Amino acid sequence: MEIRKETPADFDAIMNVTLAAARQHQVGKQNGYFTLNALRKAGLLTLSLVAEIEGTIVGHVAFSPVHVSGGDKGWYALGPVSVLPECLSQGIRKAMIAEGLEMLRQMHGKGVALVGDPDYFKPLGFMSAPQMASAKDMADEFLIMSFDDRMPYGRFEFPDGFLPSQQVAHQGVLG
Repeated sequence: MEIRKETPADFDAIMNVTLAAARQHQVGKQNGYFTLNALRKAGLLTLSLVAEIEGTIVGHVAFSPVHVSGGDKGWYALGPVSVLPECLSQGIRKAMIAEGLEMLRQMHGKGVALVGDPDYFKPLGFMSAPQMASAKDMADEFLIMSFDDRMPYGRFEFPDGFLPSQQVAHQGVLG
């Protein structure tokens, strides 16, 4: 398996992986297709990686800048992350996330925030941070990973289209 940055030629394959994962509910409460479209159209994909096996793209992960109300800079949102259903349980998702985290560290990022399953992400080094969630309905699934063990001050505000409530309002525009 090779993990690499996306190229323009990968776009259709990435969207197919994202749609297949959404059908299998891998992206939790978010619809990864609409999130990815919104981030791409807004030019907010800081890092977009694909996992490729024998020339076929089987996974994708995106990282985009996230605003912290207290003014901390250098934080990123993780998501969506998608893997073809037939390739699950092969460690692809974890490998893509680990590669992305390392690349963000090398880019002098401060850390990563996400809304996701704590049982999946805590073993990867993320910690619950409900007090930093911008909305109460996502507080139980809000996690962060600081690269330098310094906690940011304030609440995290995700880009438009990133959260489920934003997607409902934008689906007609994004689809």
